[in-house]
Amino acid sequence: MATSVHRIRYYNPQPTPVNCIAYNKLNKQLSLARKDSSIEIWDMTHFPFLLKFIPAVKDGSVEALGWVKDRLLTTGLGGALVEWNLEEMCIRNTILLTGYAAWCLDVSPDNTLVAVGTEQGYVNLYNVENDDIIYKKLFDKQEGRILCCKFNETSSILVTGSVNTIRVWNVETGHATTRISVSRRGKEVIVWSLVTLENNIIASGDSLGRLTLWDGNTGDEIESFISHKADILTIAVSEDKNNLFCSGVDPTIIQFRKIKKSDSADEQWVKSYQNSINQHDVRDIAVLDQKVLSVGVDGYISTFHYVRKGFQRIPHLLPTPRSLVCSSKKFLLLRYSNHLEVWKLGAFLKDKSGRPVAEPANVIIKNKINTENNHSDCEKVNEMLKISENPVKLLSLQTKGKKQIQSCAISPNGELIVYSTESHTRMLKLDSDDESNVYLSKVILNGSITTCSHFAFTEDSKVLIVYNAGTISFLQVDPEAGVTVTQTINTKKHLSCKSILHFQISKKCPSNKVYLVVADTQGDIVIWTQIGKKFEHYITLPKYHCVPSAMVVDAEKETLIVAYVDRKVVEYELFEKKFSDWPGSAMPPVWYDTKQCVLSVHPHPSGQSVVFQHLRDLFVLDRKAQFEMEPTKKKKSADAGEMNLGYHILPMKYLSDFYWLGKSEAVTVEILPENIMSMLPPVAIRNKRSVN
Repeated sequence: MATSVHRIRYYNPQPTPVNCIAYNKLNKQLSLARKDSSIEIWDMTHFPFLLKFIPAVKDGSVEALGWVKDRLLTTGLGGALVEWNLEEMCIRNTILLTGYAAWCLDVSPDNTLVAVGTEQGYVNLYNVENDDIIYKKLFDKQEGRILCCKFNETSSILVTGSVNTIRVWNVETGHATTRISVSRRGKEVIVWSLVTLENNIIASGDSLGRLTLWDGNTGDEIESFISHKADILTIAVSEDKNNLFCSGVDPTIIQFRKIKKSDSADEQWVKSYQNSINQHDVRDIAVLDQKVLSVGVDGYISTFHYVRKGFQRIPHLLPTPRSLVCSSKKFLLLRYSNHLEVWKLGAFLKDKSGRPVAEPANVIIKNKINTENNHSDCEKVNEMLKISENPVKLLSLQTKGKKQIQSCAISPNGELIVYSTESHTRMLKLDSDDESNVYLSKVILNGSITTCSHFAFTEDSKVLIVYNAGTISFLQVDPEAGVTVTQTINTKKHLSCKSILHFQISKKCPSNKVYLVVADTQGDIVIWTQIGKKFEHYITLPKYHCVPSAMVVDAEKETLIVAYVDRKVVEYELFEKKFSDWPGSAMPPVWYDTKQCVLSVHPHPSGQSVVFQHLRDLFVLDRKAQFEMEPTKKKKSADAGEMNLGYHILPMKYLSDFYWLGKSEAVTVEILPENIMSMLPPVAIRNKRSVN
């Protein structure tokens, strides 16, 4: 059956630059801080997946971050060392620093010490054992700000970089043992980044575009490479210490490899490879196994495999929900950082038989190699449908104090809008005489509802279910009298942690049951169902070894479809309380070649297929299809002829959301790469080769 699709391309959230990153090898999580002070935690176990999000704080600053086992520490221009509660997404502890603003932070390899370098030239050293942060000492004050710092492998030495100078410190005494001058012919040189290597060798990146190797014992220069046309802002080293990577204002990432000299047993560093995956300033680099991850001004998370040379780019997307639809009124709610927009979708021109009228167009099929996903896509340019009504923006709603939105929702009847920031929750009633006369009225929230991380309306729009920090609250909604709490559930008995990923309420199923499904960041999936007027615990699904990236309740079939971050898909029969045979162990081979997480799952209204949304495509899978090839027998590419063998791949860039409006009508919300580029500042150093 042909589907009419509203392709929304006017959703253009401003990309936010990334200041810094830190990789936790123990749990394979990446922490990322953006310029607005928001913090993201990404699961890197299989494919990059946004696990947790800490909203930005007004006038906040995060210039450096680090992991102490599973504890996250940050510092910035506020002049404090901050430890975060990663369950409730709030500050756990704050320690004021000596020296005002801080520019750098490093955690010792044994996870016992944290060093923070400040604007006034102080190194603050703290002991972080036993879940505490205890002040240990101040190092001798130096002239000028400390811009970078790094422990050596034994945690006995700390190296700091500043203007014109690198200092090597004895951690035990707090005194400098070596002072290295990096200035050239009286010219001021800023040391932006440092790493420590074996045998007390130091690698530095500076404002002259030089990568320099120093002897940390004597302060002598070993080797120097003018590798970049502008400042080197970041350096990273592989785990085996044999590969160095550097980048900065000149966004080319250059790899240096340590090799043995042919005529002796000595070793030297040589330029090995360069990658131009970035076009704007690179602020930070991390090495994850054999992958290099880079971030910077463009807001992307870019990775490339320096052995196999494959790459992937993830644009800055807000956490879900980024958008929501009200299918009954064809409203589209678009979420931005600190405001919401409500649009009325357009309408297609239809002929006398009720079929959409298409523009005359040739159907073009072309094979396009997708280097990010390592398979061929068959891109089909379909007919363009004529429009009888254009989409109209009904309203734009700004948050109080321009605070960042944590979550939002629109009721199924299109009458109510609710959103939450870090300090308050607001509900508004949407009234309109026509599209040109739209106004909002406040709905009173009775009770103790202040801030919420997740919302879900019931099908009749009479109950709003909210989640915050381990508590589920059920609110009876009366737009005139206000909203009242009727039930609360403490999830401590059923969930492993307070931070959750998914929060969904189903439509009424054939058995007359309504299911509330919650999944936390530890991989627990718990289901409650309504019995009488109250919701009670129904079942907890068996725990899988990774977290679910997407899930949905198929109300027609009364099943729960779950897609995990390793791309495993299961279907659970809710009424029978058992797993179904679909999709089983066999999926199309190209499914396992796709190197990205499923962002959402949407059963076709006809029940014949399921649509899996990725960042770069829609994967439509026929429920009745059978695939002979086992997952272990992967193919490097998919042929065009396979498009008719039970699945379809519809390429897009970048796909924020997908929704069904009916059996033959759908909505895609897309963010075009060229729109992202248009919102970025001019490129300082232009690469010879660029990557989209």
